[in-house]
Amino acid sequence: MSTHEKKTFDQVYSYADHYSKLPWAHDHPSRFIDEIAASQPSGKVLDIGCGGGTDSVYMAAQGWQVTALDFVSKALEMTSQRAAEQGLTVATIEADIITWKPTDRFDLVLDHGLLHNMDAVRHSAYREQLMQCMVPGGDFVILHWLQRTPDEAQGEFGPTRASRQAINDFFAPELQEQKFEFEEYDGLPESVGGTMAQAYYWFKRG
Repeated sequence: MSTHEKKTFDQVYSYADHYSKLPWAHDHPSRFIDEIAASQPSGKVLDIGCGGGTDSVYMAAQGWQVTALDFVSKALEMTSQRAAEQGLTVATIEADIITWKPTDRFDLVLDHGLLHNMDAVRHSAYREQLMQCMVPGGDFVILHWLQRTPDEAQGEFGPTRASRQAINDFFAPELQEQKFEFEEYDGLPESVGGTMAQAYYWFKRG
């Protein structure tokens, strides 16, 4: 991410003394990954922008070989702490997904809110890296704020919104949507739009 983005996230993490105190903390795994874990034999999973490690640790508990990647060192410390509390091991890598040089390919890639926090000028590089990381037939699960109508405004701050069609177009033709769900939230600060919908996508690579 850009220097400005990194400074912003470093600051957010500096305010949290535990993974449960992060603004985006969630106790349950992201949508669809429990279904993937239940239906497939264990494999290799890459969690990009792993944050507090919820998804990484969940997949490790299901017997998957997990690599957690983040450009904030404290995020990786929290992920390792969370794994250790459950007697699990998660490999951690401190890197920017855009400049990281992967040496392996993964059966499942997770993005719980990285792309929608990234500058638009870096999106094409993100996409290229994603394709390099995924095996043919692999799965990709992403959380992204949803633009519900064409005239729904972006917030002054916070993640960007994108329509379902825009997300599908961005990852086509290599990735095909398997499932889509969203949930709506009200009462948010006006600086982030006051209301938003959080969308979950499950894609499969052809």
